[in-house]
Amino acid sequence: MISSGSGKSVGSAIKTLIQAEYKFLGGERVQDMLVHDLMNIYDKYHHDPWTLSVGQIMWFAVAIDEKPGPAKTLSNTRIVPVILSVVHDEDHKLRENGYSPKEIRRTRIVRILKEAYNQGGVLSQGDVAIITGISAGVISKEIREYQNETGEVLPYRGTIHDLGRTLTHKRIIISLYLQNVPTPDIARRTSHTEEACDRYIKSFKKVQMLAKTMKPLEIARLLGMSESLVKEYLELHNEFIVQE
Repeated sequence: MISSGSGKSVGSAIKTLIQAEYKFLGGERVQDMLVHDLMNIYDKYHHDPWTLSVGQIMWFAVAIDEKPGPAKTLSNTRIVPVILSVVHDEDHKLRENGYSPKEIRRTRIVRILKEAYNQGGVLSQGDVAIITGISAGVISKEIREYQNETGEVLPYRGTIHDLGRTLTHKRIIISLYLQNVPTPDIARRTSHTEEACDRYIKSFKKVQMLAKTMKPLEIARLLGMSESLVKEYLELHNEFIVQE
């Protein structure tokens, strides 16, 4: 039977509905199992606002391991609830120590991206724009500048799920590889799995090999890559290999 507790009334209401409208789903044991699973989902996605700290919000982020597909929309994409610190004591301390609004804004952007990632979710730049009330263009600029200045790839959907036109994460992964940084360290610094890093490195090696006899467009067609990605890899080859 349905367990007692804070969700008992909700669970009872669900079971009453099932018994009235969905009896074809099975007997009482099956109905109890269904209610149990539904209540687990409810508990996972429901947060009492009084349990949040001042400045925190709950947001639904796309699950880290939810891969995009050509026919997949947000409506059928798996999401996870994450708690984000939109305002934090860190912000006040930075302001008191004379940091500029731009520096505080960047700190906030970096913080909530990492908070979501550490809870199993990834935010899009659009999510961050809505959450912070900052334009998407400014969010993109701040992320790009942070990554270029620190060499760290931030965990947002464009990098983790390989979306969009940016190749920053690939560039940094290959750059670190060419500097003989071990794959585990590359993975840690770029918020990628070692398998993903190895995949980019292998693709780069293939482009390197074929570049001796083929043009970028030919390489792209042969390897199933975009021509822009092939050119990006070739630029890295020229930067790190030819100049040695």
